[in-house]
This record gives sequence, C-alpha cells and structure tokens, in this order.
Amino acid sequence: MRSSFVAGWALTIYVALFTISERAQAQSVEAQPLNLRADVSAHQLLRQMDAAFSDLAYDGVFSYLMGDDLASLRVVHKVIDGVRRERLVHLNGAPREIVRAGETVSFLVMPGDDLYGLGRSIDSGPFARAFVREFDRIDSTYRVTKTGHGRVAGRQAVKVEVRPKDHHRYGYKLWLDRDTALLLRSELVDHKGNKLEIFMFNQLKLGESVLDDALTPLQAHDTEVSLLTLKPPAVEQREAANARVSRTQWHPQWVPAGFKIASADDSRDDSLTRKSPAKRSLGLSLSRVMYSDGIATFSLYVEPMPASGAARLLSKNGATVALNHKVRGRSGPYLVTLVGEIPVQTAQNIVLSVSQRVISDAQGAPNE
Repeated sequence: MRSSFVAGWALTIYVALFTISERAQAQSVEAQPLNLRADVSAHQLLRQMDAAFSDLAYDGVFSYLMGDDLASLRVVHKVIDGVRRERLVHLNGAPREIVRAGETVSFLVMPGDDLYGLGRSIDSGPFARAFVREFDRIDSTYRVTKTGHGRVAGRQAVKVEVRPKDHHRYGYKLWLDRDTALLLRSELVDHKGNKLEIFMFNQLKLGESVLDDALTPLQAHDTEVSLLTLKPPAVEQREAANARVSRTQWHPQWVPAGFKIASADDSRDDSLTRKSPAKRSLGLSLSRVMYSDGIATFSLYVEPMPASGAARLLSKNGATVALNHKVRGRSGPYLVTLVGEIPVQTAQNIVLSVSQRVISDAQGAPNE
C-alpha cells in the first residue's frame, strides 16, 4: 500500500488541482519584510504562511523525514504571467521529477510504477497540507501559539505551535521565515511529543533570485523513463463526480469533531485510474472522499471487492496510516481503505463506521 515518497508527491499536486481549482491565481511577489511584530497573532502568521506557499517565488533544497524514510528534494515555485509553475526533483535514487504549469501536471515514471496505486496514496508533506488548510475553522480543535524564534537555512524564523485539543489528530511545530512567513521547517508530533515527520529547508532562494530556467525539467537520458502528463477534468465533470459520490453515501457514521468533506471524486473522472488497464478491463469503480479538519486530512477509498479478495492492510509510516475493511453493500461486498495522517485508533474507528446509504435524487445529499 505504501507508495514511494515521490509517487505521493505526484498525487499531492494532482489532487490539489481538484481541491483548489477555483482558488484565485496568485500573482508572483518578491520577498518583502512583513514586519512581524509582537502583536501579530499566531493565526495571522498561519494565514501569511498559507499565502507565501502560493504567492512567493522560491527555489530550495529540503529534507523530508517520514518514519524511517529520508528524502532530499529540490522545489522551485514561481508565478509567471499569472500562471503558477512548480518543479519538484528527487535528488537521490531513481530519476523522479514533477512539473506543474497551471492545472497541468507532468511527471517522470519508471517501469513498474503503479499509476492506480498513485490514486490510493494520500497527500503528504508540508506542501500538500498547504492546499487544504482552512485556518479560520481550527479554533475548536487546535490551540495555536507563538513559542519563540529560531534559525533555519540561514534565515531568522518565528516558531508557532499548533496543539490538538484531543487525541484524534496530531500536532505541529512550525518555523516561519521572519520576512516572508514561508514555512522553513515543520515537525509533526503525536500527543506524547514524539516526532513523526520532519521537513526542513537546507538551502533557500527567494524573489528575483529565482530564475525562470530553474523550472525547466531535465531531459531523461534513461530510455526506460517516460513522461506522463495529467490534466484535471472540467469543472462540470468534478461537480458530477461529487454528486455521484454524495448520493452513493459511502461515508462514515463517525468522524472526529471538526472533520468535513474537502473533496470527492470517482474513477469515471480519475485520470490515474483510467490509465490502469487492469482495473478498467475489470470494470471496477473507485470513489474517493477526502476529509479535512482545516489542517489534517484523511481519504476514504471505496471499491467493489476484487474476485480474488484482498489482504488485510494495516501499516503506518511516520504519521501516515493505511488500513482497509470489508463491508457489505447493496450490490455485494466492498473494500473500504483509509489513508491519512491521523492516529491508528482514530483511523480504525472511522473505517469500522463506514456504511452505504443510497440517496434518491429527490432527497438529495444529506448535510454533513
């Protein structure tokens, strides 16, 4: 179940296109001092951090520790002529590179890469969370405070701590650039303070020093490496998919306080699934519903049980848990899989509560 780190990054960008496609296109800005005074609240800093991900031009090398897996990557981000452009390069191991231009995403794939498996990966990492954060609604489930200052990648930082009010989600320790509020370092911790994931920039350039050429992907010299380009479906297709998923009602009867549906789709509009000949030939469908509490996310995937059955799954890497459960639907057995950055016990309680309720068009979808 656990895909490669970069495979998860591919889906991170891909799902983000669905989740925030209506978000206004940000204009590129140079790094300008924010004059982060003592009276600037921690919530204001979080909102500035969110904007910095989308607005700033930055080019940096960062380390990402997830459980026992350590990755080193380079990220380049810039808005050119109103279009957001990003490039993510894996600096170790097999060639891995992802390039985004607006709503089009291209990435290098290796022989044996499971594209259907990409669709079963969860968005992970600090940049992924930037796409689904809704800081205005986290007060009921988190306490946010400024805790001091620090220094990361040679830059002065303001430290912010996000503590959960229950054991159904994890906490975050953040180091924000003093001048731009860009996230320089983050630690995802459990309720005992154990570090589950660590992200940290080692080198970073901002503003005019970020060159357009840095966004150009490298040509693959390995003939086994191929380039796959994905485009999101039209708005009408996404809305139709959301309606189908809502009426099918493969939703849990219990989720922790604060979690609401952030996005939904099904395999009829999923480019990754369409590119899986095995699944397509079997006529299997897949629906996905992503939940968010404003910071943390988890996704539920529901599909008809394969004729060969499915092995029981329960795995955890860093903060990411993946598990499945067999449920009885109106047309036979189904397999429900949860992947997300939530505690294992919470994930198990959610999966065990999933059931199917078919809603007629006259009834419409129920309120969350």
